Amino acid sequence: MKVLVTIFEKLIPLSGGGTPRMSNVIKAFAKKGHRVYVASSIGVKVEKAIKELGCFDLLPLTNVSRLDTRKTLKYLYVNPLNMLQVVKYARRIKPDMIVSHNSIAGFTGLLAKRFRRNCLAVLDLTDLLFEYLDNYQGGGWVRLIQFLGRKLEKKVIKESDKTITISNTMRNILLIYGAQPESIEVVCDGVDTGVFNHTDETELRNKLAGRAMKVVIFQGVIDPQDDPEIILTAAKEVVVRYPETRFWIVGDGTAMPNLKQKVSRDGLARYFYFSGWVGQREVSKYISASDIGLVILPNVLSARGRVTLKEFEYWACGIPVIVPCLPALEEVVEEGKTGLFYEPGNSVDLARKISLFIEDEEMRKRMGQKGREMVKKKYEWGKLADRFVEICEGFL
Repeated sequence: MKVLVTIFEKLIPLSGGGTPRMSNVIKAFAKKGHRVYVASSIGVKVEKAIKELGCFDLLPLTNVSRLDTRKTLKYLYVNPLNMLQVVKYARRIKPDMIVSHNSIAGFTGLLAKRFRRNCLAVLDLTDLLFEYLDNYQGGGWVRLIQFLGRKLEKKVIKESDKTITISNTMRNILLIYGAQPESIEVVCDGVDTGVFNHTDETELRNKLAGRAMKVVIFQGVIDPQDDPEIILTAAKEVVVRYPETRFWIVGDGTAMPNLKQKVSRDGLARYFYFSGWVGQREVSKYISASDIGLVILPNVLSARGRVTLKEFEYWACGIPVIVPCLPALEEVVEEGKTGLFYEPGNSVDLARKISLFIEDEEMRKRMGQKGREMVKKKYEWGKLADRFVEICEGFL
């Protein structure tokens, strides 16, 4: 089978988001003997990317950084160009199946399918992209993009032949958007425990946190729509009782400048460390040197169906998680066994849950170990990607 996999994110080196998912899916297709073509942006030479992914060929696309403060405007220019390239590429290679990650690539898959009879369009949907724009500043033009984008997203969900999504909650949301029940399958996100695993990072901890009692970590792309400022508000309460606690923000994003300003203005600078953007293996070291992992999301539609990568990465490194009580996260986090829930948007409750972990070392270690065992059993990327491919083969 000829398979075209398309994702409008930088696939190599992995940049978070859907890239770990799609890179493992590509490798799983190739391992099963399928001829895999890839359309994505990359940060290495094409030959190196092909070798790393095991694909037959790769079409490099133009990239817009997820950390760019003007990314919304740039997408308006770059995405149409990338879509045109992918359609031309599909006409040339004539795939039997197009697997597209999220709605923009999914719309491109639908366009490309028009030139290839009996080609199956499979949408891999892990996010509702245009729901996020509620949190962006920009006036009427942003509202217009959101209005048109939502229509496009619904069209892609309705017209894709099959859809694979990340949670049963997201599946239910897609039914509301017009998807047919028999066309949807669920394959959760996961983690590569070869990259994320517990190592002794005493030196790193001592260097950055000194003699801190506990280190609380939040990592990933730091964008305003995820409400990262709640960490600062919770930290104010935590450090009053536990002044030797430190908070590490590992990663970068459009919310970071404002976050740093508020940390300084509120007199919290001594309690916070900002690493900037680092690679996956470095993230694993930071997590291993920490005690408590945070997942921060607000209670909005775009977050209710999401299963983030963060909790799996924390667990793989042996630390427990504190996550918002949202439906999709309730599917993977076991309250009191692998983590604790806080009420979304409630900084007092978040501070209370952080304090519980600080106070009870035995509970913290037990939950971290349980999470580690769980990811090895259920959430390894290799197993999940194989399941993804089996589902796609079944579609045909």
